[in-house]
Amino acid sequence: MPDMRVTSLELHQKLGQMIDKARIEPVVVTKHDREHVVIVSAERYAFLLQAARKARLTGSLSQEERALAAAATVPSEAEQERILAEMAAAVEANYGEQAGT
Repeated sequence: MPDMRVTSLELHQKLGQMIDKARIEPVVVTKHDREHVVIVSAERYAFLLQAARKARLTGSLSQEERALAAAATVPSEAEQERILAEMAAAVEANYGEQAGT
């Protein structure tokens, strides 16, 4: 279904109706026979924002990086604790060496 199109004058005259229509489908507002703005529902706007964020986040990744991200898993809680303990021990050892210098 093509988007509904109205002139800016029609929008001014029928604002309430156009807002109701925009909840169902985008309403393209023209000015001087050119597309000027598009009115969309809050739900569609939120969806478009989320899609744009995802595109920005993944757009700069290489195909290999995207594949790695898709295959990534979160370590188990026990594994996370082990990793954190190793990191804490390394920091402590490094701090001890620096304090002795």
